[in-house]
Amino acid sequence: TLAIRKLARRLNASVDAVVRKELAFGSRRIRFANALEYGLYRSAMYGWDPHLAVDFGIWNDTESSKRFLPGQISTDEYRDAFYAVGDDLRGLGNSIVVKRGGCLNMTDTPGVVHIGIFAPREHRERRIARRLRVGASEAAKLVKRFDNDRRAWFSKLANAEPEDRSLYDIVLDVGDDLSDSDIADSLVREAIQVNYGKAFQPLLSF
Repeated sequence: TLAIRKLARRLNASVDAVVRKELAFGSRRIRFANALEYGLYRSAMYGWDPHLAVDFGIWNDTESSKRFLPGQISTDEYRDAFYAVGDDLRGLGNSIVVKRGGCLNMTDTPGVVHIGIFAPREHRERRIARRLRVGASEAAKLVKRFDNDRRAWFSKLANAEPEDRSLYDIVLDVGDDLSDSDIADSLVREAIQVNYGKAFQPLLSF
């Protein structure tokens, strides 16, 4: 997405490195693998313990070349870049930013509407199973992993939880009785009323 490409550019890193950095927030195993990968990379490049090299001033760990490994991106760097990207996105005009934490880095912005869509776990599992063509047990594992990763990401960035409904201007609870078209129509109406007031009733065109 545009948002993650902007984040990668600010970090002078590849998109793959940024995505893997984000996945590591929710997994100790991935964090360990990333750290091991980076340690092996530095040892192979410089032929000595890179930590000693930094301590003695032989090698600068803040080299300016583009970064391709998640271990090259510190959490503080990532967090600073994430909030800076919010400033970039504010100037895009009429846009929709999906699943990139706009409720965290684009707060108090005129014209920006933050939307939280919630659904029962069973509904989400059925939807994942249909979309990815996997079995029920695999879908349940995926939903659990997605939730864990997202909670860890919110916690690391803002000590917040994605389920906190106060983060959103519009909260929509969906279930099997609503189609994607119904959800879209509802969101359009709600967003217009948030911006222009409850008395404003948009006319639908077909």
